[in-house]
Amino acid sequence: MEDDWGAKGAQATGAQVQKFLKDQIKSLHDKDVALQNQVDTLSNNQLEANPQLQAATDGCFVTYHRKSDNWLLAVPYWKWANLEAAGEVADGVLVLIDGQAPIIVSPTGTQLKWSKNAIAVNADTGGDRNKAYVDYSGKTRTAAIMAKGVELFGEEEETWIQFAPAWCNAYDRSYINDDSETVGIGAGQWWLPSIAELITIWKHKYAINLCLSVISGASPLVESWHWSSTEYSATTAWHLNLHDGGLHDWNAKATRSGYVRAVAAFH
Repeated sequence: MEDDWGAKGAQATGAQVQKFLKDQIKSLHDKDVALQNQVDTLSNNQLEANPQLQAATDGCFVTYHRKSDNWLLAVPYWKWANLEAAGEVADGVLVLIDGQAPIIVSPTGTQLKWSKNAIAVNADTGGDRNKAYVDYSGKTRTAAIMAKGVELFGEEEETWIQFAPAWCNAYDRSYINDDSETVGIGAGQWWLPSIAELITIWKHKYAINLCLSVISGASPLVESWHWSSTEYSATTAWHLNLHDGGLHDWNAKATRSGYVRAVAAFH
């Protein structure tokens, strides 16, 4: 029966037929898995060896804290699927910046007002675009904004995340691993990017979106205007349009909802 299906098929019992069919299906499945593994290996090798495809990453990588030891690592987008399938969780997208510390862009964003009240925390750039263009101090600006929280957001802290800086500050990609240890980048480690940091995101938006596309649950960057932590005055903050790079100051903190994307440090 096992060696000569054509000759013995007429005398086979129902159980023997079922076993034969199951064996054939399993054999086809095993061959399919082996072939897929070969294709994946070949695909990865081609990507590694292709400088044009490597250039498409534009200095952007999927970054994660390894679940076994919380060690910070980053890989090109085409390597992420296997790591995620093995249980790793992405922090976001690492962006390398010439002459500045790299930043991690959060996998998801939102759309919010900047604040509840018109208050200037640190409007040192004022209307000077040249100062705004080189402002990489989003982390310290967000910390100063949070210190003024009651004045900006109101009395109840749980409502603060309805506003852009506090939402970024509360962003959380941490989780508990199998050893009951906290892994990843948690709340308080993210901030509302400054204008220069937003310009970096705009510059690398296609590569960032390519990396975001392979992270489960991630959403692409929206090509519209995004709030920054770089303030113009008590009533407005600088904002950047990721569609055309337009730098503007006219949307009011307390009345206009803009897109928001958190960033964190790579360390």
